[in-house]
Amino acid sequence: MRLSHFCCLVLVFSACVQPPPGPTAPDVIREGAGIYVLNEGLFGRNNASLTFYDRATGSVYQNYFQQVNAGLKLGDTANSLTVFNDLAYVVMNGSNTVEIMEIATAKSRGRIRLQGNPSPREAVILSDTLGFVTALYSDEVIRFNPAAKQETGRIRVGPAPEGLVVSGERLYVANSGLGDIRAAEPGAGTLSVVNWKTLREEMRIPVLRNCTTVRLGPDGLIYVSGTGSYVEEVPTGIAVVDPFLAAVIDTILIPNHPTDFVLLKSGKGFVLTDSAVVEFDWLERRVTRPRFISRRQVGSTVWFSAIAVQEQRNELCVGNARDFVTNGEVICFDLTGKEIFRFPTKLNPGTILFKP
Repeated sequence: MRLSHFCCLVLVFSACVQPPPGPTAPDVIREGAGIYVLNEGLFGRNNASLTFYDRATGSVYQNYFQQVNAGLKLGDTANSLTVFNDLAYVVMNGSNTVEIMEIATAKSRGRIRLQGNPSPREAVILSDTLGFVTALYSDEVIRFNPAAKQETGRIRVGPAPEGLVVSGERLYVANSGLGDIRAAEPGAGTLSVVNWKTLREEMRIPVLRNCTTVRLGPDGLIYVSGTGSYVEEVPTGIAVVDPFLAAVIDTILIPNHPTDFVLLKSGKGFVLTDSAVVEFDWLERRVTRPRFISRRQVGSTVWFSAIAVQEQRNELCVGNARDFVTNGEVICFDLTGKEIFRFPTKLNPGTILFKP
């Protein structure tokens, strides 16, 4: 879920939300394969959490991070999760921290506290000593040292940066403009190209309105989703950027406010929209099944909030935040769209990570 889409809903509903129940996870760390779900919680409520689904037993453990780490809370509003080697870096945009967690055990390895109130969104880790995270409120990319757990510098980019990827010596940063709120500002709807060695923004590539998610494709091209506008008609979809040409070379037009997406090596892709999970072909750059998974297929109260794919298992998992103020769920499908299983989560499942 994105601040640019749902901040108003949070303000409306947060007053009527009851505190979440106490931890239900076991006292011992669960071994073996499973699925972690990072639940955002509600902004300002300090109730982000981690759900763990045990593949061997089908058991679900809520508030798992808190239980494994002796009551330590993740913090306020978990926005994203990035994996590097055997560690997961959890970006907390309300708490302005990056939590470092062992993937195998969910044990905390410490946290990085960012100065001021930058509202971090997404991170990339290049090495044990070099990482970057976007800062929504301060219009920056923040450099940090994961090993030392310290912030080490800042780079100015466009308005309201969110997603980012690294390709070669450059970071590609999506300047969302915070939806319609800052859409008229210079640089909104562009991709900042930042040299991570010189720490300089080299250029901005115009992409799509309210660009939020950035993925590096198997073909080496960069794919950027543009959610568009909720007040006027503008093109929406996924822009395809050639990093060598530093330009958009094509756009896969997808209606109904596309957000997060995944790209498979086979050429298939799946993207979340307001009405459905849409299947597309990134090789041919066209939509193949506009209603691959519909909201009606999932249930009566549905809002698609997360997506992840595990190609080895032919498994696509989708988060359902429902109405944002009640506990959500994750539903897993095979790659033909047939449901395999589902399990409950806490508030607003936002990121799905497969534990090997």
